Amino acid sequence: MTKLRLSLLAFLLIGLLAACGEGAATTAPTANTAAAPTVAPTYEVDDPAVTDVPAAATTAPASGGAVDPSKLSPELRVFAWGEYIPEDVPAKFEEEFGVKVTIDTYSSNEEMAAKIRAGNSGYDLIMPSDYMVALLAEGGYLAAINPANIPNLANLNPENLGLYYDPANTFSVPYMWGTTGIAYDKTVVTPAPDSWAVLFDPAQVGQYKGRVSMLNDEREAIGAALRFVGNDINSTTPADLEAAKAALLAQKPFLAKYNSDNVYQDLASGEVVLAQSWSGYTGLAMVDNPNIEWVIPKEGGVIWQDTMAIVSGTPNQYTAEVFIDFMLRPEIGASVADFTYFLTPNTKAEPLVSPELQALYAKLVPDAATRTRLEWLRKGDNATLYSDIWAAVKSE
Repeated sequence: MTKLRLSLLAFLLIGLLAACGEGAATTAPTANTAAAPTVAPTYEVDDPAVTDVPAAATTAPASGGAVDPSKLSPELRVFAWGEYIPEDVPAKFEEEFGVKVTIDTYSSNEEMAAKIRAGNSGYDLIMPSDYMVALLAEGGYLAAINPANIPNLANLNPENLGLYYDPANTFSVPYMWGTTGIAYDKTVVTPAPDSWAVLFDPAQVGQYKGRVSMLNDEREAIGAALRFVGNDINSTTPADLEAAKAALLAQKPFLAKYNSDNVYQDLASGEVVLAQSWSGYTGLAMVDNPNIEWVIPKEGGVIWQDTMAIVSGTPNQYTAEVFIDFMLRPEIGASVADFTYFLTPNTKAEPLVSPELQALYAKLVPDAATRTRLEWLRKGDNATLYSDIWAAVKSE
């Protein structure tokens, strides 16, 4: 694989999001309780190029400004997707600020949302995907973010901001983005697939029985089934969802598992040779298994963006905003990209991404024709219908 030039990477990033027309991913602790802040060292933003930062109070972490140690809490509790934060990042934050970061993980937006909606989750910061930001904000579960405390917002690509789910970025900050499609082992799955039919048509998927997986994600799995049967990926029409349910039930006997946690490991090892997957997970599998290939089906795939958002009512909002700002530092953003193999929205992190990952982007970033087939998952009306369909599929 050849090394991609940064300019190409930036062009593809802008083109993908613009083409989609939307510019402009364990047991909870006890509930948060207010505590005396731990004294932490002050710091200055070490990138002198950070400009155009909103005016802020003297306590805000701005370019040349400092964090106010008296406002920091002794602990920050984060609820995130599995394997989404590099292992050394919490320790780096604690070393610099004296704040212990506890991270618990979830496998789907719905799993996370159920705990947040139940109340007293104990979490300060979560990482909802685009459509879930809209749902949680609508329900009053997210706090409005103070951008004055996050000067590194200036590092984000404008094309990743102002999207449909949070037009003013009132409640969320972009973390990573990517696409959803099909990963397959080219030495086993032949001919090369170009349609969701390879996962849903019994005559096709049956050839790989027991070596196939789908994402353990109700919106992703049902969305793929909706596209296979020829319906809108965000449809909430009962008849459309029943058709998707039937496709999922017909598919189920051929599956090895539903897996959103480590599908890349299954693909790399050969345990699974055909999978609905996220682009970053596919990239991770490609590193260990060069036979893994990636395709966005002709019927259409998904474009998505995961975010950082603060749980409404947390007494640790300032600390959460300092953590978000920390995650938006260029070197931390690059570290996250290299760890997850997803696409970074951080333009200043792009030059720091490893050459190996930049080379993989040649396979993972879609071309112009493919970009026209990518859709956002949206919250829609009667969104609970998806949960009902998914529960029925999983229970049979």
